[in-house]
Amino acid sequence: MKNSIEDTFGKYPTLQCALGLSKAEDNLKFLAQAQLAFVEGSAVLDALHAVQQARKEYNKVLQELNLLRDGLAEES
Repeated sequence: MKNSIEDTFGKYPTLQCALGLSKAEDNLKFLAQAQLAFVEGSAVLDALHAVQQARKEYNKVLQELNLLRDGLAEES
């Protein structure tokens, strides 16, 4: 069963990226709620913000790719 899941992920790099971003964001949100020293807490919040910004930019790229794909499909 595990091989079929890994094979599926290998076929869809956008899915791999989205799941990776989601996992990183969830882990950072968990750490952001922990009792950390100021320096560690700041680092976690900075990393969380960076992942959230990356997710926004990734979504823009996906939208652009969808528009390009749709345009190519209409030309065919």
